[in-house]
Amino acid sequence: MAKKAKKIKKKGRKNSVIIISPEEEKKELVFVLMGKCDMTEEEVLHAYDEFYKEHEKGVVPQKEFVQSRKNSLMAESLFRVFDEDKSGTLSFDEFLQANRVTNLNTPEEKLNWIFTAFDSDGGGSIDGDEVRDIVGGLFRFAGIKEDEDMLASCATDIRAAIDDDCD
Repeated sequence: MAKKAKKIKKKGRKNSVIIISPEEEKKELVFVLMGKCDMTEEEVLHAYDEFYKEHEKGVVPQKEFVQSRKNSLMAESLFRVFDEDKSGTLSFDEFLQANRVTNLNTPEEKLNWIFTAFDSDGGGSIDGDEVRDIVGGLFRFAGIKEDEDMLASCATDIRAAIDDDCD
């Protein structure tokens, strides 16, 4: 079985590199998506199998994603937010998260989803890098060009406004 290097981002050990197999990578992805999407392991695995049956290349192009939705304006916005690598496609995890957003009804469900979506390392808190990711996601959602200086400034302002204990 071939192994590949995957960059893992963990609090306190940024940019650590570990070697994991494709099976381990899938298991990790499923675990993360269970939390982010509030789904059982079986539901995520079923969605994974269905996704790869329908999308053999492992991605959904923007045009296909937008055309598959009733509200194309919302679909365009969701696509911009979840296409984090700006590849013009959604991978399985990006696709699943974009789909789950439309199933949220109460303000509590929406806030919980926002928190878990941006707590990318699952640490139970949102650190500076994750605040920056949130700001970048909001920029993409609004169609604003991501300027590094503006992103950093906004992230700093947000942290200053909400981080009472300065951790």
